[in-house]
Amino acid sequence: MRTLHSVALATALLTAACNPNTPATPTPVAPTIVESFTGTLTVLGTNQHPFSVRQVGGVKVTLSSVDPAASVRIGLGTISGPTCVVVTSILVDPGAPAPQLSGTATVTGNFCVSISDPGTLAEQVTYTIDLIHS
Repeated sequence: MRTLHSVALATALLTAACNPNTPATPTPVAPTIVESFTGTLTVLGTNQHPFSVRQVGGVKVTLSSVDPAASVRIGLGTISGPTCVVVTSILVDPGAPAPQLSGTATVTGNFCVSISDPGTLAEQVTYTIDLIHS
């Protein structure tokens, strides 16, 4: 019985490997597109910046500056209408090592980076976010 299961599994794998309708998984490429976003974040505010990924590949987000120095939350997400739906985020303290967020975009399309006040700002701040993607 075990041999029958092994033969059935091997046949299924060969069939899948030879099936021209099975989509190929794209190979991720190194990020080469550099974008910078600047703005003013208000107390308890959230700003979002859209960007487009043209190829499956790396994404790196660095909060380059916050003035005056303060802890803020940055995130990566997808666009849904006018809203950035954050998928992952991190609280960034002044002087945090870069990049603060990194990963792989497994699909092409429209994405966004967000910055928000986690409730720690006493006054508005200006910021620069550097983004590298494919």
